[in-house]
Amino acid sequence: YLKSTGQLNKLSAERLNNTRKAEIDVIFFNRCAKVGSESLLELFNKMEDFNNLIIERDGLHRPTKRQLNREEQVELAETVSGFVEGSVYIEHVNWLDFEAFDLPKPIYINLVRDPVERVISWYFYARGAYKNAIEYRKAPNKPMRPAQWYKKDFNECVRSGDPECQYVPFTVKDSIGNFKRQSLFFCGHHDDCM
Repeated sequence: YLKSTGQLNKLSAERLNNTRKAEIDVIFFNRCAKVGSESLLELFNKMEDFNNLIIERDGLHRPTKRQLNREEQVELAETVSGFVEGSVYIEHVNWLDFEAFDLPKPIYINLVRDPVERVISWYFYARGAYKNAIEYRKAPNKPMRPAQWYKKDFNECVRSGDPECQYVPFTVKDSIGNFKRQSLFFCGHHDDCM
């Protein structure tokens, strides 16, 4: 797409590197889900002592909210802006426009992944033992899904029309919260991004 529209020729390392545009030495890793971000987290953890990094993470296993209202955006932007130099803040959250709140811009980083591979990765994560053990701990009285649900492969899920394996173009709300679209993490919280 970028090549066919002529935009690819305009991209350069200088234009894509936002570090020069940062106004504070705080890294904001608004991590896109299922793109290999666990590997980057491991790297941050290894570098923490060596480089005097301060790792700040949003609460583990807290439900991810797709769209923050203005007050929530301001609160998060103020929190990130308040971290000391050398901090790395990590959270599954859409891009925030710090300028809109008259706050200094951090250094943004993120990862992207082939969209089909990402959806398949999410599928196996959602049906895996780890995620479901967490869900069970949160709600032990909730009925467990049948064993065949956990064993179903992705192709069969698509063929059988299971909601989590369907992509309906131009839909605003997914029937199941699965964050199929990586663009949410780069666009922001405006309704046009949803």
